[in-house]
Amino acid sequence: MDDFYNLPSGVVEALLDNYTVQGRVLAPYDPLQLLTDNLKQRVSEITTNKDEENLYSLNWWLDQSVKDFDWVVAVTLGSKEYNKYILEYGTNIAKKGIIILDRLSFIEPVTRRRGFLLSNPMTKMIVLSPRPKFRAIGSTRDSVTACWFVFEKDPKTKSTEIAYALDWDAVKPLTPLQP
Repeated sequence: MDDFYNLPSGVVEALLDNYTVQGRVLAPYDPLQLLTDNLKQRVSEITTNKDEENLYSLNWWLDQSVKDFDWVVAVTLGSKEYNKYILEYGTNIAKKGIIILDRLSFIEPVTRRRGFLLSNPMTKMIVLSPRPKFRAIGSTRDSVTACWFVFEKDPKTKSTEIAYALDWDAVKPLTPLQP
């Protein structure tokens, strides 16, 4: 996610409210640390990369592969060339799987994603409603539906669970203090 896009408050919480992410996590590209800062709410160990050039480096990915990551969590919105590196290499280095935030149209088996979608079982899809506004500048709204997609390496089931993160952007009440 480059500087043109932002990560609205509540989007990562929508993932964490609907799926438990445990273990060591790699955020392969998070230049503003928006994803990382939000994941830190409930994930104890996360490694972040801020340098886009690393995504194109086989040596960088090989260095990550020996760090024993359970999950790779990434925002892959847009048509950036590096997304294919995140999908392919991220899937290879994560022990449990990969979680990505992208447009609903991501699951269309177009040529560039066909192999990934056929090889990696999607176990959960979390649809965000209302549509998040990712653009930091320019248009005031996005015209596509965004989802979290969870691809597990060893799924317990062959089906995909669909969850709806309704009103993910609503202000949450404070948890009452317990005496």
